[in-house]
Amino acid sequence: MRATRSVRAVHAFVRMPHHRSVPPTGPSGIIVNRDVLFRQFRDFYRTLQHSTLVDKVHLMAERPGVESLRVADQMASLGPVLLGMPLTGMEHRSSEFLETMRYVRGAGGPTTVSAYLQDNDACRCHSGDIVCLPQGIAVGHGPRTNAAAHQVLRELFGSGEAADGGIDGGDGPAVTSPGRTSKFEVVTLEQEGDAPPLGDYFGFAGNNILLVWKDEHGLLAVDQLQQQLTQSELQLQVVYLEPGCHFFTFYGVDYTPDVLVQKGFERSMDTIAAAGLNPIAVQWSEMDKLGISMRSAVLPLKFLQSPSSTGGLLQRSRNRGNRWTASQITS
Repeated sequence: MRATRSVRAVHAFVRMPHHRSVPPTGPSGIIVNRDVLFRQFRDFYRTLQHSTLVDKVHLMAERPGVESLRVADQMASLGPVLLGMPLTGMEHRSSEFLETMRYVRGAGGPTTVSAYLQDNDACRCHSGDIVCLPQGIAVGHGPRTNAAAHQVLRELFGSGEAADGGIDGGDGPAVTSPGRTSKFEVVTLEQEGDAPPLGDYFGFAGNNILLVWKDEHGLLAVDQLQQQLTQSELQLQVVYLEPGCHFFTFYGVDYTPDVLVQKGFERSMDTIAAAGLNPIAVQWSEMDKLGISMRSAVLPLKFLQSPSSTGGLLQRSRNRGNRWTASQITS
C-alpha cells in the first residue's frame, strides 16, 4: 500500500435528479422509469459514501434539466489545481456552475477555479477528456477537446517536474523511489469522431492499473499511451472491460482498491477482481438511458488541508466509523 505524501482530502459532489425534469424517454427512445432512477441514485450515493474512493460526499440541491446531473462538466482537478473548462456551448449552465462553486467554498475549497483554458478563446476542452495518471495526464483529442487546449495544458504542466511522480510533487501516492524526480507528461490520445469522453472508457485504478473498454476506442487509447510512455519507468497494467460498462475510479490522494461498476457486467467485475481490485456493483441502468455516465455524475476535487484547518476537510483517518458523514451544504 502506498502512503499519502501530502495532506489532502478528496471531496465528491453529486446532484440529486430533479423529478419533474426527468424525461419519459432517453435520447435513444428507451423509456426511463423515474422511480427506479431515484432509487438507483440514492443507492449510488450511499455506496459512494462508504467506499474508500473519497473522503466526503456533498449532495447538491436538484436543478431543472438532465444536463445538471453531469456535475463533472465544470472543471477538472489536476493535483492542487482546479481547472475550469471553457464555457463554449455551456453558457446556459453558468448559473449552475456558480452554484456549484458555492458548495465547493462551503466544503473548504478554493473560491475560484483556474481560468487558463477559459482565457483562451480558441480553446475547446471537455473535463471528461482529461484523465490523471501517476506521472502526468492523458488528454483526448477529438470532437470535444481541440489542439489549442492541448497546447495550453502542455504550457501549464508539460514542462514541469514532479517529485515521486505526482503533480507538483504532491498529488497522490508515490510511484518512484523517494527523492527521485520524474518528468510530468501531457499525453495526447487521438479519438474517433464518435468516441465518448476519454474518462468514460479509460480510467486509472488501484496500483498502476488502467481500466479500459475493449472496443475500438479503448484499444486505440491504450496503443497510443503505450507508444508514448515507452521511455517512462511507469508500468501500467491494462484491464479490459466490456464496452458500455460504466465505472467510477480516478487517480486520487491515497491508494484504494475500490471501483464502482455498473451492475449487470459480471464479466468486467470478475476481471477487475482478478487484478486485485474491489469492484462494487451499483445500479446505473436509468442514468445510462439518459446518456449520463457514472464519471460525469461525480465531481471529485482534491483540497489541500492545512494543520490549522477547521473547515469542511476531514482528518486523514481510515476508520470508516468516524470517517463517513454525509452532508448537504446549503448554497
